[in-house]
Amino acid sequence: MEFLSIYGSYVKMFFKARMEYRFSFFSGMFANFYCYFITYATIWVITRQFGAIDGWKFEDMTMLYGLNLFTYSIAGVLFWYTVFHLDEEITSGNLDSYLIRPMGLVKQMICRRFGDTFLGQIVVTLIFMVSAIAKIDYQMTAFSYVYLAFAVLGGVLIQSGAMIILGSLSFWLLRSSDLADIVYYDMRTFVHYPLSIFPAFIRIVLTYVLPWAIINYYPSLIILNKVQTTEEFVLGILSPVIGILFFLLSLFVFNRGLRRYSGSGS
Repeated sequence: MEFLSIYGSYVKMFFKARMEYRFSFFSGMFANFYCYFITYATIWVITRQFGAIDGWKFEDMTMLYGLNLFTYSIAGVLFWYTVFHLDEEITSGNLDSYLIRPMGLVKQMICRRFGDTFLGQIVVTLIFMVSAIAKIDYQMTAFSYVYLAFAVLGGVLIQSGAMIILGSLSFWLLRSSDLADIVYYDMRTFVHYPLSIFPAFIRIVLTYVLPWAIINYYPSLIILNKVQTTEEFVLGILSPVIGILFFLLSLFVFNRGLRRYSGSGS
């Protein structure tokens, strides 16, 4: 609770400072909003020109893409400019100053930068997800809405955990940004589309090695009533639990890396 109070105070100060340059703040939000609006428009054009993608219509694709982007954006607010780019703190020598303060390193880094650039993404995603829920063929029930909330939580934890793990590679590799971008961006783009259109090897990797499909594909199967196998149902139902376990794993990796850190030498 003490940390939440500290973080809340930091966010208030951050926005107070940003409001001194309102045009810059809102133009940045609009740029992100516009960028991802175009992405949704592209999905609409594809589904309109070629029809459903393996049975997934535009509304279904919107839910699939929305879960991925929405959870990524929330995690990005906290971890993208901070832990994910840990290599910048290490190479600059700034990390050493964090280690002498009476607060956990991850908490300090979260308070270093609020990811305001993700706010535009959150807004556009919410607009399209709400629209998709209103138009999907399957009638949403009370269970569906409760499950959706937990699925979002699980997705946020997986996205956050991935950012922490990839940032933690800096303790071993010093410069991890290039590798992290490949793993995070290039591999995660696969789950913008139904996993069923890919070969079995890719489906296995995106489910059991890099759990991107747990973020949006399996939850979408349950929400959209598209589950066909027991495996799909179990993975979808357990997505919040998997998120918790993956996030705990990421903290373990981070702490292991921190223990081997010996300072910048500067």
